[in-house]
Amino acid sequence: MRGPAPHSPESEPAKGPAAFDTTDWSVVLDAGTDGARKRRALEKLCRIYWQPVYGFIRHLGNDAEHAKDLTQAFFAHLLENDFFATADPERGRFRAYLRQTCRHFLGNQWQKQTAQKRGGSKPPIPLEELDAAANARFSHNADPAAEYDRQWALALLRNAMTRLEEEYRKNGEARLLAVLRPHLTARPAAGDYDRVARELGVSRGAVPVLVHRLGKRYQELIRAEVAATVATRSEVEAELRHCLAALGG
Repeated sequence: MRGPAPHSPESEPAKGPAAFDTTDWSVVLDAGTDGARKRRALEKLCRIYWQPVYGFIRHLGNDAEHAKDLTQAFFAHLLENDFFATADPERGRFRAYLRQTCRHFLGNQWQKQTAQKRGGSKPPIPLEELDAAANARFSHNADPAAEYDRQWALALLRNAMTRLEEEYRKNGEARLLAVLRPHLTARPAAGDYDRVARELGVSRGAVPVLVHRLGKRYQELIRAEVAATVATRSEVEAELRHCLAALGG
C-alpha cells in the first residue's frame, strides 16, 4: 500500500498502514479487552463518534447543554455496563447498532440518574468544546436519524483526514499536504497547478500526479474507517454508499 505522495512522483513512496488495518469491528472489540489497548480503543471510539451521538440527541429536541450532558451520560453508561465487551458484530453495522443503543438509553431512566452526578464532577468522557460555528451545524431542523447518519459520515471523513495528516507529518511532508489539500475536493482553476508547482519546486506535470496519489490515499483511509464499523468486508461498499448519500452526495 502506498503512503503519502512524495515531492517527486517518480520516486518510491514510503509504505503506509494497510487500508484494512482495522476491520471487522476490531476497534470495538479492542474496547472490550483490558489494559492499555482498551483505553486507546475507548478514547478513539469516543473521539470519533461523540458528535454523531450528540447530533442525534440534539435533534430529538434537546438544547445544546442538555444534549451534551446526555451524550456524556450515554458514553458513561456504555462504560459502566461494559457495552463494548458484549458488542456483537452479528447484530449489524456499528453505526446502526450504536444509534439503536442510544435510542434505548434515552427511553429509560439512566439520564436522570447520571444527571444527578453533575455539578463539579469531572465528566467521564472528555468531549471537545464546539465553537459557535461548529455548534451551529447542529441547530438546524433535521430528522434525528438522518442527522445522526450525516454526522457519522462526517466523523469518518475527519478521522481519515487525521490519519492522512499523521502519515504526511511522520514523513516530513506536512507542508506538501497543506499545499495539495485544497485540491482534494475542488477542481483546479486556471493557473492553480502552476502556482502549486512553484510552491513545491516541482514540474507542472508532477502536480496532478501528486494530487491523484493524495486523493487515492485519502480514499483508502476512508474505506479503512468504514471497514472498522462493519462485520465483513463485503459490507464496505454498501456502507460507503450509505454514508455518501447521508452527506447528500
